Amino acid sequence: MNMTQQSTNPWVKAAQNLTPAPAPQAPAPVAPREVPVFLAAHGGAGATSWAHILGGVDGGLVTGLNQEAPAPGAELVLVARASLDGIDAAKSAIAIHGYDRFACVLLVPSSPTRMPRLIANEVKVLSGAITVIDTPWTPGLLMRRAAQLTPTDISPKELHKITASLSQVGVTIEGETP
Repeated sequence: MNMTQQSTNPWVKAAQNLTPAPAPQAPAPVAPREVPVFLAAHGGAGATSWAHILGGVDGGLVTGLNQEAPAPGAELVLVARASLDGIDAAKSAIAIHGYDRFACVLLVPSSPTRMPRLIANEVKVLSGAITVIDTPWTPGLLMRRAAQLTPTDISPKELHKITASLSQVGVTIEGETP
């Protein structure tokens, strides 16, 4: 094989005519998502527990909302017990701060039994102003410290139901895709 045959090789010729590939571009930066803030409508509402389970921030009592405002854009989830006092506390917080200040009310059951009719009626009134998301009765939550709670403490079916409901009101939970 002589030199002229080598230079006419189609593979060599094709390789010589290639233009270099453009350098890969860095992916566009993803804006950090705000972690949802769980605010207790009253003491014992369960905001600390649900913040740990759902990967949010415990915002303390809603009464401190004006003094320590969460980061702009953070979704606020109001947490209340399914009792007359709990629902009244949630209504008061909504009356003071406005229903548009909160993404929803996370309603924590007071007992494993069916909700009494009077309380169920009050929940209907509350849900007329804001989205109410029910959480399951989970006795194991009562027997552990809030800091030790994880999403595995809730059944996967119930956890999916809660996170899907939160997602519908714009609250993105850790581990979800936006």
